[in-house]
Amino acid sequence: MLEDFGKINVLIGPNNSGKTAILEMLYLAGVSGRECEVLIPDVEPSAWKATTLNRLDFLGHRPFSRLRIRHGEPEKGKDTPAVRPNEYTLDVELAELSESYPLRRFTLSAPPETGGHKPLFEKEDEFYISLFRLSPHIDVPVPEPMIPPFFNVQKASLENMYWTYLWERSWVYRWDKGECDKGKTKGCIDHFAVWALEGELPDPKNVLLFDFHSANQHFKKEFTQQAKDYMSDWYGKIATSLAKVFPEFKCAKIEIDDAPGSYEEETGYIRFTGKARISIDHFGDGARHAFKVLAALIALRERVMKENKSGLFLWEDPELFMHPATLGRLLKEVIDLVNDVPIQVFLTTQSLEVLAWFVNIVEREHPLTNKIRMYRLNLDQNRGTIHAESFTGQGIASWFRLFGDPRLTPEEEMASPLYTLFREEETYSNDDES
Repeated sequence: MLEDFGKINVLIGPNNSGKTAILEMLYLAGVSGRECEVLIPDVEPSAWKATTLNRLDFLGHRPFSRLRIRHGEPEKGKDTPAVRPNEYTLDVELAELSESYPLRRFTLSAPPETGGHKPLFEKEDEFYISLFRLSPHIDVPVPEPMIPPFFNVQKASLENMYWTYLWERSWVYRWDKGECDKGKTKGCIDHFAVWALEGELPDPKNVLLFDFHSANQHFKKEFTQQAKDYMSDWYGKIATSLAKVFPEFKCAKIEIDDAPGSYEEETGYIRFTGKARISIDHFGDGARHAFKVLAALIALRERVMKENKSGLFLWEDPELFMHPATLGRLLKEVIDLVNDVPIQVFLTTQSLEVLAWFVNIVEREHPLTNKIRMYRLNLDQNRGTIHAESFTGQGIASWFRLFGDPRLTPEEEMASPLYTLFREEETYSNDDES
């Protein structure tokens, strides 16, 4: 269980410790904003207030197809268990589950409204919807077969939490492999990935996931056209932020226009005085990364301010392609952009420079000092549980001072060439003083 999140949350840990999984869970739950009901005939009550995935995320991507591509899967799911009989309902049948299990068959349905239902589903949704998120229910007990055992241990209640159920087979690791056949239902919940979130969730339209693929892709026109429509001087604001990260761009003008050879995507262009414009994709990878993350975050910032709704920024590996000095300037600009608006940030990193920069923030008593959290994750391969050590504000700096590199165990740190180098420098310094 991870708890006590702040405005800025930094996830660190070894490879395969769960950092990306947490970002993806936050993303999928966050973009589940299409209101519906889950109809489960074999439980009482049979209708549960819920939401499912929006058709598009903040950057204009189909949420689940985007994650499939990240993991090397086809964009469009195959052998879908979902069938759309009409524009109001999506029927799901998970044939591998026991006949007696309540979630073997269920329906996502348009919620009842005055004047009748509104159309909710397209035919394509059969291939792109693989989850629902139950909304908090007061004084309504959840049927025992629908509750993961871990939820009972942690006292996770649907009264004050949002429960997300994901059923796409390749995305559910059956850790316990409990039995679910011949009338048995005990292990059936293990065929779902289920997670719970507590607290105020962001507006589903305001969830920005930025990863390696985002840095290397063009922008979808669904994103850029909306940004141009509701923002004043988007280009100018990008130019101002970009110049803080790359001073050599101080006098440059910014444009976002059709990508070469594409009428469905757009990309950024840099224009220096008296010169022809250059696509940002022809600059180095670091400049392209910084340009695109700033363009997207500025658009998110403007939307949450205009609509007075909260947002969520999920940033995977901000150090990608970045020189350490440039990285520091980029992080500072990102923190400044979210400082005074209701945007919560989660980022993952393997970079010592990123961590050191956050130490610098807290030691300078930045206004966000006590709103910064750092979590060191470790996955127990035997039990399938994630353990997390958390540090807040000045505790982050103390962690560095007392225990050294927080990314590493003591054994790993002593084996690191950096440890050897710094120890040698300390020895030379002591020799000079003597």
